[in-house]
Amino acid sequence: MRRIETICILAAWAIALFGQPAAAVTLAGDGVTDDTAALQAALDHAGQTASQVDLPPGQYLIKGSLDVPPGVALRGSWIAAHDAKLWTKGTTLLLTGGKGNESGTPAITLNQSSALCGVTLAWPEQQWDAIVAYPWAIKSQGNDVTVENVSLVNAYQGIDEALSPCHLVRNVYGTVLRRGICIDQCYDVGRLENIHFNTSYWINSGLGTMPEHIGGARKDVPRYTMQNLEAFTFGRTDCEYVFNTFVWGAKYAYHFIKTEAGDAYGQFAGIGADCCNVDILVDALQRPGLQITNGNFTAFAKPISVGLMVSSGVSAPVELVNCTFFGTPNGAAVLSGDNQVTLSGCHFVHRGKPAVIVANSGSVSIGNCSFGEKGIAALLGSRVRGAAVTGNLQPGGLLVENQAGDRAQIVGNEAPVVYSDAVLQHYVVNIGDLGDDEFIGDGWYGREGAASSSDKGKPAYNRSRWTEGEATVTLPVKSGAAYTARIRLAVISNKPPATVSIENGSAVIVQGGPPTAVTLEIPAQLTTGHRSLLLKIASKGWVPAHDEPGNGDKRLLGARVFAVEMTAAGSPGDAMELTASP
Repeated sequence: MRRIETICILAAWAIALFGQPAAAVTLAGDGVTDDTAALQAALDHAGQTASQVDLPPGQYLIKGSLDVPPGVALRGSWIAAHDAKLWTKGTTLLLTGGKGNESGTPAITLNQSSALCGVTLAWPEQQWDAIVAYPWAIKSQGNDVTVENVSLVNAYQGIDEALSPCHLVRNVYGTVLRRGICIDQCYDVGRLENIHFNTSYWINSGLGTMPEHIGGARKDVPRYTMQNLEAFTFGRTDCEYVFNTFVWGAKYAYHFIKTEAGDAYGQFAGIGADCCNVDILVDALQRPGLQITNGNFTAFAKPISVGLMVSSGVSAPVELVNCTFFGTPNGAAVLSGDNQVTLSGCHFVHRGKPAVIVANSGSVSIGNCSFGEKGIAALLGSRVRGAAVTGNLQPGGLLVENQAGDRAQIVGNEAPVVYSDAVLQHYVVNIGDLGDDEFIGDGWYGREGAASSSDKGKPAYNRSRWTEGEATVTLPVKSGAAYTARIRLAVISNKPPATVSIENGSAVIVQGGPPTAVTLEIPAQLTTGHRSLLLKIASKGWVPAHDEPGNGDKRLLGARVFAVEMTAAGSPGDAMELTASP
């Protein structure tokens, strides 16, 4: 049996397995001496027999670039994914070549069947407050290249997998600033697994000026990536399998484009994105399309703030199953392609403007989804050629704005709640309790205080929500009945007052002080011909972090609202709590 040689390089001396030296290579590993030439010599020697080069713990300064020959594995000491803040431990390559030139020679080039495993890559001259371009950290060329158990402390550009069919990139963690992973010219299946990009890796690493200026870095580095980072870019790939990947703070999390070589199709499972401008941007796809399962997405970075965006001209299908969208203020999905988009079994936590799902063209299927808040769930534009909206749930009934007419089939969705006249005689909505989503509209923060049924015996002011700007509550009414509305709320002393009003009715100004109950009289003519009225609570608001030293709450707060009680004229008995559907 042929023996496989392994070149084991230690700082300042070398040994080989089986007692026979494979090459005499000396490395400093002190982070000061340039180890480029010595390490390249070891790689070249290993290339003669397609063996591996083992780098023990140390800091290896690489002022130039490395070329890993075909069949050679460059292996560091890490055998699993690792935190970038441990860059002073284990095997670390300190990279300084190509500064200022993003198109320069990559720091490490991997050739056919070669591998990079178990190392940390760091750029000691990169500064958080004056970010400059660098070439790709890793460039693959040739079939069956592997990148595994690699940590990127502060890569300007991470991994370029162009011209690398059957690549495997697995267990890669760290910070990437401009580009994360780019796939192109992959003419056979590629695989990305267990990848996590977050600015915290560099910020918490202590590399460079971080210890002295970590406060500014926590703002400036994410601001830079939200404006510049394209985390995962897919050009031509003839089926990409992507599993358990995530990015925090990017301009585009997953971007599908058309290059000179073509475009992509693939299967994606367990992927996520948080605090991005656009989570999934589809500009081009191959005919088999894109399938995403078990995704988790937020997109509240400005200016676009959309979860899924499909551009005009896209004709291949896009299918999302069992995905969650939240924090997508301008819509979870904005669809402008000529394709079919399927959203099945997905959950949309927050509302979006002008709707959670906006279909401008093409066809769309929205089935067995749940919408966590009231508001327009789907807007079907006049150019939509077909739509099926079935089996969906939303508090207060599914709301669809249908401009597509008979081309849209909207059936079997949750219907609005219809309360009996007996219930509408006297009821209370506890703001902040479970089920208040059926009644509250825009302008509310999350629940505060107790919110479970076991807390019903506690005073109502233990359950509440704060308002922001103008907040609304939809109050069901019996047509032709006069009501007295009692709104229990609090405005903090020495803060802007709140105005409480019924649409087309009376208004009361509430000044700061302890919790109080405001009373509004609603004449019968306001309810005649209506099933509900809108209660508005408006305030200029205040920011605790600005007004109270040491308070970290940066929200714009108005009034704290606890409950709304509606009593019809002549109504006897106790109020019924309307905190869930009857």
